Amino acid sequence: MPKFKLSRLYFVKQRPTFLKIIIYFVSANVIVLAVSFIALFSLSSQTLLKEIGDHSESLLVNGAKNTAQLMEWSINYAYSSSSDVQIEAYALSEQHSDLDTYAVWSRLMNIKNGNPSIDSVYLINDYTQQIIDSRLGMNEFASFYDQEVLTRLRTRKLTDGAFLIPRNLVLPLESGQEKKVITAIVPYETGKSISAFVLNVDADKIMTLLQNNSNVLETSVFVLNDKKELVFSSVKLDAGQIQEFSRAVEKNANGWKIIKPQNLPEQMLVYANTSINGIQNWKFIEAIPKSVILNKITWLRNLTLLLFAGLFAASLWVIILLSKRVYSPIQELVHNVMEQHKAEQLDGQNEANELVYLSQVFVSQNERIHELTEHGRKDKFLAKERFLRDLLGGTTLSAAEIRNTFKELGIELPGGGVSVAIFRIDQFTGFTGRYSDKDQRLLRFAMANIIQESLQPDTVTQILTVDMGKDHVAVLLPAGRGQSAAAYLDKLQQSQRLVGQFLSIGTTVACGKYLEGLNELHEGYMETYEMTQERFRLGQGAFITGEHTDASPGELYHMPLELERQMMQAIHRADAPAFLDSLDTAIAALRERPYFECKMSLITLFMTIRRSMQEIAHQPALPSSWSLTSVENQIMKLETLEAVIGWMAEVSAKFLHEVAAVRSISRNAGLVGQVEQLIEAHLTDANLSVKMLSDELGLSVNYIRNLYKNETNRSITETISEQRLSMICEELVSSEAPIEPIVLKYGFASLNTFYIAFKKRYGVTPAVYRKVNQK
Repeated sequence: MPKFKLSRLYFVKQRPTFLKIIIYFVSANVIVLAVSFIALFSLSSQTLLKEIGDHSESLLVNGAKNTAQLMEWSINYAYSSSSDVQIEAYALSEQHSDLDTYAVWSRLMNIKNGNPSIDSVYLINDYTQQIIDSRLGMNEFASFYDQEVLTRLRTRKLTDGAFLIPRNLVLPLESGQEKKVITAIVPYETGKSISAFVLNVDADKIMTLLQNNSNVLETSVFVLNDKKELVFSSVKLDAGQIQEFSRAVEKNANGWKIIKPQNLPEQMLVYANTSINGIQNWKFIEAIPKSVILNKITWLRNLTLLLFAGLFAASLWVIILLSKRVYSPIQELVHNVMEQHKAEQLDGQNEANELVYLSQVFVSQNERIHELTEHGRKDKFLAKERFLRDLLGGTTLSAAEIRNTFKELGIELPGGGVSVAIFRIDQFTGFTGRYSDKDQRLLRFAMANIIQESLQPDTVTQILTVDMGKDHVAVLLPAGRGQSAAAYLDKLQQSQRLVGQFLSIGTTVACGKYLEGLNELHEGYMETYEMTQERFRLGQGAFITGEHTDASPGELYHMPLELERQMMQAIHRADAPAFLDSLDTAIAALRERPYFECKMSLITLFMTIRRSMQEIAHQPALPSSWSLTSVENQIMKLETLEAVIGWMAEVSAKFLHEVAAVRSISRNAGLVGQVEQLIEAHLTDANLSVKMLSDELGLSVNYIRNLYKNETNRSITETISEQRLSMICEELVSSEAPIEPIVLKYGFASLNTFYIAFKKRYGVTPAVYRKVNQK
């Protein structure tokens, strides 16, 4: 048995490839099983959490609505009870008989017994300093057991109406025992007395539905109001926990989320919001431990882990068998290769490094073949490309030397004359920014191949394409006597379209004249390249022949005096539309001129416009975009007259708009200041209005109204009203004069209009405002 094990170990040790195959298969199997297990557990956990979260949210929303309805019923019951004539009259009376007291106490007992959620009811009379309680009957203020209610009433704001207070009430006659209650307080008078109707609702009874839910899945339920006060809780919470849970839930929304509170395990927090009769907003929160939710899924995970372990053991055996099948042909191939290359085998090399040796043999053979092939092809191609580029670029050689070099490099000589065509790349600045130098060379090489393939079928003599670097490719075309490259018009246009279609590169094509001999190639090439400059006035993608450049040189363009006068007037008025119309008229005359005259005339026109712009700017220097260098750079970058004119129009229009805006702002600010001075001067005039101001300024009502609104974001009427109210408030506080004379003094036509405006502005009446602020 030990001998069998040793032989097995020796077999594996001598065959590392076999061992690697097994390791690769096992690793792949482990990764697949691990990823599947993790994905399955994660997906099932997330699905379970989502289902329970959505279901718990639905239950909590329904419970919150039912609880809110119960609470609203109790509040409405308190409102209706407090409005009882007998009760309200008793609360506001300064004296009463024992019979009245008994009758009111009986009425309070009926109110308490009429609603099972009510714990107690009491009526507070501030005039007699007495309280009738449904529990204890008549009480004096000083000895009443619920001093908190009296304190709340004394400290409430003047604007407070009815309000709710969640609290713990210490029960009388029960040894300090506390009860959770929600107290509804309905004051009878505001700012005069603390007489009020008070109704205590039993929190445990009103929250019955929520308490039932809290017994499921070890959940805890609590309710917060919009002041973050604890209305109800099924468990004891400290202030820090209340703040943490309140921050975790979203305001005015329902939903659920997973959180990690301090000193507690992870919890699923379900929350719902509801409003109680418009008085308070309550936030219902349910916390469920995450471990309780995932208890069943953890058991399922352990079972799945055992299943995957068994699956792994079975797949491991299959992998071993499969590895033997895969390894057998590899072992045979390695043996054959080693037999054929024994002479190259290193000392001590054997089947222990099988695939390494096999790979080395194959790589070595492939590198030798590739090296020999590339060496011959590359040397010849580079030599041909370099010679043609030098020949076109200006290298001086005799006709005999040129022909001998053509023959050595295997370049087919044209039978007669020759002509040059140039494909020049449009938008070259973007081309260089988009591609690296290496990519640019590859694209020019692809251009040359596309052009050659599209032209070659129509000729017997070889078409030669030359990458001249930078932005163009030259084409040498065989031509008969008197023919130019334009004889290939259709095919050259097709090549232009194919370059754009396959490489997404726009080109301008120029066709040169007939050249008698090869020693004229440099001159012909330079003339053809110069023809491509006509792209400036003809536009990108143009096809340029001799007829486009036959015009003799002319004078530079000079604007007619009338057109120049119109343009200068438009500039001085900062009238951008009129300026652009004049510019279009001037540019139309430039399009008929050859490239050089067109370019120089455009620069001259730009400098003329620049001088006029500097005059209206009143500053020693314009921005750099108006410099001569800037316009020359734009001509090189934009390449066409249309694009340069668009840039000139944009720069000029922007400058004129800025000048017009500065002028407009200065005038508008002055008018707004005049309006506000007039308002201040006529503030006590009852006739002060927009019409009066427009008459004073000599402007239309609509103009002055819209200008003031646009500049200040408020209307003239609002400004007048605010200034009058401000003056009236000062006089109300500083004097005891009656309100009506003060109002009429500051131009209000009627007291009713004044009271509406004052209440809207300050939220209280003038009398209350005077009383509060004089204190």
